[in-house]
Amino acid sequence: MRETAHPHDAYFKLLGASPAVAADIIRPLLDPAVAEAIDWSTLELAPNELTEQDGETHRADLVYRARFNDREAYILALAEHQSTPDPMMPWRVLVYMVGIWRYWLEHHPDAKALPPIIPIVIYNGRHPWRAPLDFAALFADTPVAVLDALRPYLPSFRLLIDDLAATADEQIEADHHVALAIIGLMTLKHGHTDHPDEAYIRLAPHIPAALAHPGARALLATTADYLYRNSDARPNIDEIHRRTNPEAEEVIMNYRQQLLAEGREEGREEGREEGLEEGRRGAFAEILCEALVHRFGELPALAAARIEAATTTELQYWLSRQFVAEGLDDVFAPADGAGDAVSRSS
Repeated sequence: MRETAHPHDAYFKLLGASPAVAADIIRPLLDPAVAEAIDWSTLELAPNELTEQDGETHRADLVYRARFNDREAYILALAEHQSTPDPMMPWRVLVYMVGIWRYWLEHHPDAKALPPIIPIVIYNGRHPWRAPLDFAALFADTPVAVLDALRPYLPSFRLLIDDLAATADEQIEADHHVALAIIGLMTLKHGHTDHPDEAYIRLAPHIPAALAHPGARALLATTADYLYRNSDARPNIDEIHRRTNPEAEEVIMNYRQQLLAEGREEGREEGREEGLEEGRRGAFAEILCEALVHRFGELPALAAARIEAATTTELQYWLSRQFVAEGLDDVFAPADGAGDAVSRSS
């Protein structure tokens, strides 16, 4: 299993695993003509492991495909989460785009044309994005007159960036209509705030509507965990109790109680970090079990054993997989598709 490099990435992948949430995140970013042409009911996750000819594997955070204009062609939207500005981001995205097209051609060997790709970057850094958006900006050291002459022969595209650092909470709420998308984007925006309790209070009004979404409790518990773990200060639980609705309080308290149930109150100094991590792992294990039972019925012993022995990273990965998996074997399969079956009785 591939380890997730950063907690922002893990949360982003879990958030974007639901096509309904992904559609609500992506659609407001597009030109209206493009948004109207896409059949959003066909939006689905596509493979994100894009292998170069030299055998090196590059993985985009999330890749989607959907029908457009009622044709058999596909449009692939690349959503690459980024928490720090990267001057080479257009180059990284070009590598992903070429990988997507290569994968598409492997499965459409008779194709005479390519599907378009929308290169989307969801940015949740502390400060607004200041790095280049145009691929042409990477040739900044080339004399202008020479570059102008060469431009017809060079790749040319522009990143479509959702700069959360430069977007007011009110604008996020106005642009999006799926409660889980609003909660997720605001959580990414405020995930490293000095006031995580204020961030949680801000998103709390959207929690009652979010609870109607399949898999919502798993994502909301992960939201509480994300704010708790990645903020620069710990949430003021008493303040959250006082200023949020009962549904929001239940979500964060369920997560907090999981930590306490492990006997790992943060004020306990001996073994605190190890204890908090174990409590966190236990919380994710219980959330995953609840989600899988809801979708697939009683878990076979082998599946329960794998969850019991799993790391926090594995549990987070399986939580994201359960949104799109057709069966238990799909949930537990590693990225290469190989692995022991868990759906059989044992």
